[in-house]
This record gives sequence, structure tokens and C-alpha cells, in this order.
Amino acid sequence: MFDWASRLQRIPASPGVYIMKDQEGKILYIGKAKELKRRVRQYFQEGADPRPFVRRLPGLLGEIDVLLTHTDKEAMLLEASLIQQHQPPFNILLKEEQRYLCLRLDLSHAYPRLHVIRRSTRDPAPRANERIFGPYLSGFAVRQTMELIERHFRLRTCNDQEMRNRSRPCLEYQIKRCVGPCCLPVETSEYREHVDEVILFLEGKHHELVGMLKQRMMQAAQDRQYELAARFRDQVGAIEQMMEKQHVASEQDRQDRDIFGFFRYHLRVEIQLLTVRRGHLSGGRSFSFDQQEFEDEEILERFLGAYYLRAAVDMPHEVLLPFAIEAPETLADLLSERVGRPVTVSTPEEGHAAELIAMANKNAEQGFLESQKTEDSSLSLLQRLQARLRLARLPYRIECVDNSHLQGRHAVSAIVVFEGGFPNRYAYRRYHLKEAEGGDDFGAMKEILTRRFKRGIVDGDLPDLMVIDGGVGQLKMALTALEELGLDGVEVVAIAKKRVAKAEAQGRDELMEDRIIVPGRKNAVPVRLPHRELFLISQIRDEAHATAIAFHQKTRDRDQLRSVLDEIPHVGPARKQALLKAFKSPKRVAQASLQELLNVPGITDTVALSIQDFFREHPQYSEHSEHSEHSEHSEDTEYIEHSEHSEDTKDIEYIEDTEDTEHTAPPS
Repeated sequence: MFDWASRLQRIPASPGVYIMKDQEGKILYIGKAKELKRRVRQYFQEGADPRPFVRRLPGLLGEIDVLLTHTDKEAMLLEASLIQQHQPPFNILLKEEQRYLCLRLDLSHAYPRLHVIRRSTRDPAPRANERIFGPYLSGFAVRQTMELIERHFRLRTCNDQEMRNRSRPCLEYQIKRCVGPCCLPVETSEYREHVDEVILFLEGKHHELVGMLKQRMMQAAQDRQYELAARFRDQVGAIEQMMEKQHVASEQDRQDRDIFGFFRYHLRVEIQLLTVRRGHLSGGRSFSFDQQEFEDEEILERFLGAYYLRAAVDMPHEVLLPFAIEAPETLADLLSERVGRPVTVSTPEEGHAAELIAMANKNAEQGFLESQKTEDSSLSLLQRLQARLRLARLPYRIECVDNSHLQGRHAVSAIVVFEGGFPNRYAYRRYHLKEAEGGDDFGAMKEILTRRFKRGIVDGDLPDLMVIDGGVGQLKMALTALEELGLDGVEVVAIAKKRVAKAEAQGRDELMEDRIIVPGRKNAVPVRLPHRELFLISQIRDEAHATAIAFHQKTRDRDQLRSVLDEIPHVGPARKQALLKAFKSPKRVAQASLQELLNVPGITDTVALSIQDFFREHPQYSEHSEHSEHSEHSEDTEYIEHSEHSEDTKDIEYIEDTEDTEHTAPPS
């Protein structure tokens, strides 16, 4: 039992971060406080904190570490950094992507082109002749913006190489979406007008742009250039239509704002972000969190710290919150320091700002309901699958195993995991065979399932349903593995293909129809409409098949990266690199004369003779140049493969053997 009383005596009453660890030293929770002693004491005062997480702490805790800071602002920054680094299970975790969608305009080119890029906080600032717009909260927002610009502002869409090699204008010119600078004599000043219009549009200066376009429209009409006037009219109409859709602020209130909505249902939380720029709604995004035992205020405060202190966001002038957090002034000071101008954090209770909060809350609720419908639909699908296959339990966690080899060589297996009807790629497993021969599919199936079930017994993460990619023979091996381990809580089915005639007429090819083999049932269950639930098994099988093949190819390529030069005495990595640099392939090394070998840096008389003796004793190596294109970098590549494998598995306890088993790591 953790002696919190003695630990509390050694915690100072100053700002900082506290780190709660379990009895094995793993971090459970990271928090910040203006006064560490008072905040930590609250966790152990009876009735002071009713959260279930807090009630479980005495049995979980092994230690509490503290890191002191000078101010509570430093504590907030340190907390966000540590949470992102360690990902504690009881903290609010914002899995934000590392790079963000932006639009780039290179003004150094005579005919600038607008295109989509991805940027992160680590990227350098834009150059003097470069304009970056964004980031955008979704791909849909970027596509919508690009579509409008391409339709009405007529900038080129081809890249520089396409522009140089084009001999006649493309279809974009024909449908009047481009002025054709690739082939036609377009004045740079005329093209620059289009660029300036795009810049005004992307900067959100819509009223200024509309006024300018209307003046040009009237002038074109007076000059009887009616086609040009019609184009200006269409531009004005498109911009005004977009402004009408996005208008959310009054004419007197045109601040840039981030508006947060909040909806909670038991332990499920949905946070909605609406971004308003210059009085117009520019985007929205939902964030979902599950198993949240914290108070609403703490959830929102932790989320804001994670979102603003590590994301490459377009910082607003004002942040509107649905309810007050503990330290809004601290957050406002941090955001202001980050952008070098005042940023306010407020909780409006009346007026137009309060209406915006209500709209964000409504969006958060709607987002929760939509995700709930998706889950309900998945649950219904699994219930129908249970009834169709007559399973004893709901197959929430379904795993599927498949083997892959090439004529018995480089034999591997893969197990994919679906939870709630969706793939959980973090839990995928990949295996190298240890005992079974490469061409023995039955033996391989039994070995892999025995290893999987043994590990599942230890870790307590056995599947509800195990799907075998194969026929009756493979299914019997799976049942034998379960029987030998004494497992009766895992149900097993197999999925195989059966040839059926497609149609009598037209003499077309035969189809391969999936059929599901269930133990104890005489006839297999065909995968046919209208039973959509059975197609889920086919989908899982296809995923396992693709994963196994990909792992087989990776294993095969890794083995093939070894060069025949590695087998030559006295030829190490440096000499191998020198030989490949000089001769480009092992075949040419084998055909080289003694003098040509001696001309290579690092090759002595002894080494040159050793090389010639080796190829004389192994003439088959001089007849082909297998894998020569990879040989030059084989040492580096092998090292990368090994490092990548270790990185993926070093923190995962349940992996059986990091040398023979690979586990999918979370995407970076």
C-alpha cells in the first residue's frame, strides 16, 4: 500500500507537475497545480474527489514524482509536453496529426500556382516570396476552397514540369478554368491580377474583393466586354453565396474566434470546435473521448492545453468556452505569448457570443448522436452474425489468421483484429514460423494458434471468435490447439472458397464463392446477399490475407538484401561498399580482373585473390546479379529494419519473441 502521508510531507507548496506511477513504475496520470501539496492532498482526502479513478488510486499507486516550475504557466506547458510524450492511460489524450493541411502560393514564379501542402510546427517560416494559408481543419474544407478558386479565379493547376512540356492548352483552358500560360502569351500583369484576387479571398477579405470585382464588372460592361463582365458577375455571386452560408457574426462583431461546444453522456465526451474568421464560419471539427471519469472542467482544460500548445493552429483573437475552467487567465497568457498579441479566453452567458456557444454545443451533441448510430449499427451487425453462425457469445473481438510463403520459403503468418466490426491495427500480430516447415500449412496453423492462445491466456486478451483462412484441415488444427490448451471460451470458424458456375450462358469464367465452415454443422454457410453480416467475415479474411502477404514480402526483401559479397572472406562492410561503388553489382565483381580489383580503394593483393578464389569455387554467383540494385545499401537497410522492429515491440509486454514476432505499432 502506498504511504501517501509520508510522501505528501516531502511535496512543496509551489507550482509544478505531479506524476503518478503504478507499482511497476508505469505512469498512470500527469497533472499540474498552482500549489502541488494542496492539489495532491485532495486525492487522498475522503470524499474530496468522488471520481472512480481516485477511489482506485490507493491500490494502484507506487510513487508520486513532482517537477517544480516557477509559474503556473510553465506548469501548463510542461504538463502538455509530458502527456504527449508518455500518453498516460488516465489523461485526456489528443491524438492530433503531426502535419496540417495548408495552401501554398509561390510568388517567385512568373505564373504562380496554388497547391495543397502539409506543414507542422517544426517547419521553417515561409520565405519572403511565399504565401502559406491555413491550416485547414479538414480535407473537405481544402477541397471546397480549391474547387471555388479553380472555378472562378483561373490560376493554373499543372505543376512546373507539366507546364514546361505542354505543347497545347489542356482541358482546364477549354472549360475556362485557366488562362493557359503554359502555351499562350499571357501577360504576367494580367495573371497577377488573378493571383491578387486569390490572396484577398484566402485572407478572408471578401468584402474588399467583392467591391473590387463589382467595379471591374461595371467597367467591362461599359466597354461592352460582356463576356468578361459575366465572369466578374459569376465570381461575385460565388463569393457572396459562400459568405451567406458562412455568416455567423454581426456586422459590428467580426473578430477571429474559436468556439468550443461540449456534450457528455456518462463516460463519453464529445468536444466540438467551430472556427470563425472575420465573421465567417471557416471550419469545424469534432473530438471524441471515451471512459472519461474526470469533471467537465478538467476535461476541457486538459483538452485546450493539448490542442493549443502543440498544434499548428491559426490562433484566434478570442476563445469562447461553454463553461469556466480553473485557470482561464493562465491559458490566455500562454496563447498571447505564443502569437505575440492579446488572446482572450471567456465564457459568455448572454448576447451573440452565447448564441455561438449554443450552436457549438448543438453540434457536439449531433456529433455524439451520429457516432452512437454508427456503433448501434455495428452492434446490430454483430448480433445478426452471432445468430447466423449460432455462436454462444457476441463476437465483439474477431481475429483472423492467415499464412503466407513462396514454395515453402520465407514462411510467415499474420493475425488481424477487428473490434466492434472495425479493424484495430494496433493489435495486429505477425509471426515467423519456428517449428513447422514452410510448406506445411496445417502444421503452421497449429503452431501459430498455439502461440497466440498461450499468450492470450497470460495476457487475458483472447478473442471471442477466431476465423481461420482455410478449409476443414486448417479448422481441425485450430480445434486441436484449443483442446490441447484446455480452452473452451474461444469459438472458431473457417472461411474458404468453393467454385460455383457463374452462368450457363456466355461461357464466362467461374466465380469463387466464400463459404463459412462452422464446427458441428454439416453444411457450410454460403456468403450471399442479403446476409450482410457474413460479408464481415470475408472482409476480415481479406485483411488477414493482405497483411500476411505484405509481411511475407517484407521478410523476403529483407533476406534478399544480403549480398553474396557478405560471404567472401576478408570482405567487410567498407570493402563491400567500395566494390559495389566501383562495379555496381556482384556479377561485375566476379567478372573483374585482378588489376581491376586492386584499383578499388581498400582492396589489397590478399583480398583480391580471396575474391577471385571465392567466385572460382562458387561459379553460380558469377552467372547472375541477384539483388544488385539493393546491395549497395544493404547494410544500412538491414539496420533500419532491425531498429524499426525493435521500436515497434520494445514496450509491448505480450509479444512472445521480438525476434520471431512482429507487432504493429501506433502510427506516428
